[in-house]
Amino acid sequence: MLEAKPKDVVGWTLPMAETRLGDLDWQREARPDEFRRAVFGEGTKRLWVTADGWQLAGGRLSARYARIQTALADVATLMVYPTASPDRLPVFACEWVILGDRAHVLVLDVECVGNEADRLRERARSVLMPLHARYADALPLPDDLPPWFAEIREAWALFTSGDLTRLAVMQQAFEAYLQATAGNLYRPELAHAQAGYEHPAVTAYKQHHAAHSPGYALLAPKAGEVWTRAFLWEWHFGPLHPPA
Repeated sequence: MLEAKPKDVVGWTLPMAETRLGDLDWQREARPDEFRRAVFGEGTKRLWVTADGWQLAGGRLSARYARIQTALADVATLMVYPTASPDRLPVFACEWVILGDRAHVLVLDVECVGNEADRLRERARSVLMPLHARYADALPLPDDLPPWFAEIREAWALFTSGDLTRLAVMQQAFEAYLQATAGNLYRPELAHAQAGYEHPAVTAYKQHHAAHSPGYALLAPKAGEVWTRAFLWEWHFGPLHPPA
């Protein structure tokens, strides 16, 4: 039986995030090994899942990463969430869905959640709109923007699809947005942010993403309903977990 090799186009995502946020004291969360690395299927239909989660900045932030690979697909998602202070710290969110030689979906946003984030949104606007102006023309919005994303996106969000030249531009935007978020929106506010129980607005944001994640359609046929739902709802978009 022929053995498939996983498609590898977006492996830079986590290393780049670790470089830009590496001084925020990453503490790996406790989770079963089956939700860190898993392989499903055989031969050319094999599917690989690599995932993990961390607490950052003494629990004031948390990060979740997942990568799904097949011979033809490479999908990566990175989310950085505030814990108890979404009025001070935004969500950093990205997802790349590569199918064959096409970028099926590329999404990058820094989102202010909750009913008391207006001050944060104004700060984010001043930091991120200049970057949006730099990249938006090369990463045009599709005509059929998914309703679930249209509901939550910020004015500086980037969402596009197309050939892999757009992925190269999005990689540059990812690094620029991450650097700006870390330097201008996270670090200046961490001393005033709180750790502890997760804010309800953050929980609601995670649940919204779990309900609309393309990961379900990719994973469930190979990994099964039970594993897929546990992975998405309990781990990747699930509640805060203590450090290992």
